[in-house]
This record gives sequence, structure tokens and C-alpha cells, in this order.
Amino acid sequence: MKENGKYRQHDGIAAANIVQGLRSRSWLGRKFTGVASYIRKHPQEFVLQVLTFALLCIWIYVGSKKVFTYAEFRTFMIRQPFTDQYGIMLSYILPAVELATGILFIFERTKRLGFWFTLLLMLVFSGYVILALRDTWESIPCDCILEFPISWRAHLWVNGLITITCVVGLLLDRKIKIPHRKKLVTKLGS
Repeated sequence: MKENGKYRQHDGIAAANIVQGLRSRSWLGRKFTGVASYIRKHPQEFVLQVLTFALLCIWIYVGSKKVFTYAEFRTFMIRQPFTDQYGIMLSYILPAVELATGILFIFERTKRLGFWFTLLLMLVFSGYVILALRDTWESIPCDCILEFPISWRAHLWVNGLITITCVVGLLLDRKIKIPHRKKLVTKLGS
């Protein structure tokens, strides 16, 4: 770089690096501005996408953790207060159902079904936790929680939060899709 009076002259390499740096910051700034603008214009769609992504991550994490620690998970399922045959059967079914539910959130066409499956699973899991907390069996079936190291009572709260998330997701999905359907009907009617 040479100084010539008040101005600095850059060699070709230095100038190219400076221009490239300005372009990348400009590109990043444009992307951030675009996302912020989208959130302001479509807050409900943004919330729906966040809820969808959160549930996708939860189900993939929970299902894959059971797959990767299958021997331990199967042992805990056999210790449950039902026959060993049901425990073995559930040790195969639960991870598959949880992973399948997570996969439903990937595709727009199956997202609503994913919310319904999550709602159903949370009601079943919460019912089981309530039975355990009410001392339906001689002892709480398992003093460990594989997915989250929390107490049974806290697990019930987490299930409740996920259930509320599902209801909000279903309501937002319905509210957002209705205007799209009306537009489609008017286009088809024309």
C-alpha cells in the first residue's frame, strides 16, 4: 500500500480482500435484515416454525438416545410394572415411534400430523407419570429418567409444556393455513 498525498493506493490483492470483506458483511447484513423483516411481517409463521423445529429436535434427540443406549433402555423397560413381554415390545416400538414423530416435523405436509402424534404421546406419557406419582405400583417403576435427569414431578411439568406447545402449534397451523386456502379457492374459482 502506497501513500500518495491524502489518498492511499492499494495493490490488487489488498484491494480485493477489502472489497470481499465489505461484500460479506453486506451479504450478512442483508440476510439479517431479511430475517428480521420476515419476523415482523409474519410473526405467527415464525413462532410456528420455531415450535416445529423445537419438537423436531426433542423427538430426534429422545428417540436416538434410546437407540444409542438401547441395552440400558431395554433393561429399564423390562423393570416397568407390566410383564416383560410388554417391556421388550415397547423397547422396540417407543424409539421407532419417537423418531417417526420427529421425522413428521421435517415435511410441511406431515407437520400437522406430527403435532397430533406429539399431543397423543404426551397424554399417554403424562398419564403414566401420574400413575407413578400416585403410587399405583409398590414403588416408582424406575428412579431414573433417561432423556432428562429430572424428577418425575418435573417430568410431568415438561410434558405439560410440550402439550401446550402442541396445542399452540396446531392452532397457529390452522390459523395460517385458512387464509392460504381462501386464496386457493378464489384462484380456482376464477
